[in-house]
Amino acid sequence: MFIPEVQVLVWTVVVFFVLLGLLWKFAWGPILHALEEREGRISKKISDAETALKAANEKAAEYEKKIAAAKEEAAAIIAEGKRDVEKVRDEIMAAANAESARTLERAKREIALAKDAALQELRDRVVDLTAELAAQVIEREVKPEDHRRLIEESIQRVGASN
Repeated sequence: MFIPEVQVLVWTVVVFFVLLGLLWKFAWGPILHALEEREGRISKKISDAETALKAANEKAAEYEKKIAAAKEEAAAIIAEGKRDVEKVRDEIMAAANAESARTLERAKREIALAKDAALQELRDRVVDLTAELAAQVIEREVKPEDHRRLIEESIQRVGASN
C-alpha cells in the first residue's frame, strides 16, 4: 500500500479548505443570493397572480351583479310597459264607453224631439182636420182661428186630464 506523504496531505487539505473558502465567498454566496432573488421573484409572481385572480374573481362577481341588476331592471321596465298598456287600454275603453253613452243620450234626445215634433204636427193636423170637419158640419161661417183655438183648448184639457 501506498502512504501519501504527510506534507502533500496537509497541502491538499489546506488547498481544499482555501478553495472551499473561496468558493463559499465567491461562488456559494452569489449562487445563494441569486437563488434567493429568484425565489423572491417567483413568490412575488405567485402573489401577483393570486392578487390578479382575486381581482378577476371580484370583477366577475361585480359583472354578475350588474347583469342581475340589468335583468331586474329589464323585467321592471317590461312590467311597467305592461301596466302602461293596460292603463291606456282601460282609458281607451272608458273613453269609448263615455262616447257611447253620450251618443246614446244624444240619440234619445233626438228621438224625444222628433217624437214631440211628430206629436205637435199630428196635433196641428188633427186641429186642421177637425176645424174643416166642424166647418162642414155646422155649415156656417166661423173663422178658422176660432175653431183652432177651441180645438187646442179641448186638446189641452184632454192632455191635462191624462
